[in-house]
Amino acid sequence: MRTLAARLSRRLVRCAAAAALVSAVTPAQATEVGAYRGPGCDGRAAMAELETFLGRKIERTVDALNQESWVEMRRSIPWIVKCWADSGIKLTLSVPMLPRGNAGTLSEGADGAYDAIFTQTANALVRYGLNDTVIRIGWEFNGNWMPWAASKDPESYKRYFRRIVEIMRRAPGQRFKFEWCPNHGRHDMDPTEAYPGDDVVDIIGMDIYAETWDASTADPHDRFQHFVDQPFGLKWHRDFAREHGKLMSYPEWGVGDKPGGGGVGDDPVFIAGMADWFEETKPLYQSYWDVQAVDYNARMSNAQFPRAAEMFKRRFGADSGG
Repeated sequence: MRTLAARLSRRLVRCAAAAALVSAVTPAQATEVGAYRGPGCDGRAAMAELETFLGRKIERTVDALNQESWVEMRRSIPWIVKCWADSGIKLTLSVPMLPRGNAGTLSEGADGAYDAIFTQTANALVRYGLNDTVIRIGWEFNGNWMPWAASKDPESYKRYFRRIVEIMRRAPGQRFKFEWCPNHGRHDMDPTEAYPGDDVVDIIGMDIYAETWDASTADPHDRFQHFVDQPFGLKWHRDFAREHGKLMSYPEWGVGDKPGGGGVGDDPVFIAGMADWFEETKPLYQSYWDVQAVDYNARMSNAQFPRAAEMFKRRFGADSGG
């Protein structure tokens, strides 16, 4: 009897372990519809316009601490946190690893020079009831436009990412999820060279904006298929997340215009393609970049791109079933 009981016990343990693994890799069943409408209280106030346009509530926003300097980063923490507290909108908080202007290095961060920023951020989130925030650390690191560009020092990027997670997990009462988020495509590096490890990543995100570079991506259908198939594109994102048993997300995506060219303007094909992709892959959330930013104007709620806006409303609005 003892032998049979031992076998049954071992079998139950194996079944429990298998169930836990399945649970870990099961995608979100209902993708949260999110948007960025501006920072902090400005974004919260502006969200109503998009909700009116869609005829539905927005479930999540993706905001960011100020990147201009260490001083401004610290100042922005209580403002951002208080603005989204009690809003009824879930928060993904983009946390810079370095400010603009060559104020520090990845190596210094990995060695603990900036720990206080992340302690302050974690404690403020918990204090104001945002202890389930998704923390998006050092996003779009595979390009050259962020101060924390990982191609400069991939090992320090990974060590620094791990250190930030370790510090923020110390906050009593936190239930944060941590997100690792490259931009679509290779850019300056293979993003996997800066993957910090499964133990410090809960969500694998990707930012993706509709852009065109040459005649091969001029046709909207060909262009979207390129986003799917390109090295480190949508298929890679899906497969890499599955291999690591992680949820997916799309914290920034949009269609619109870029200064100097490269934007695609009014492109409903991209909107429909992304909507189909979300239905297929079931990410935890997707957040549309609904602002007229200087580097990419993707504003949808004012219908400046009417065909794309109509498709967006059809696929994500009140009557979409989403």
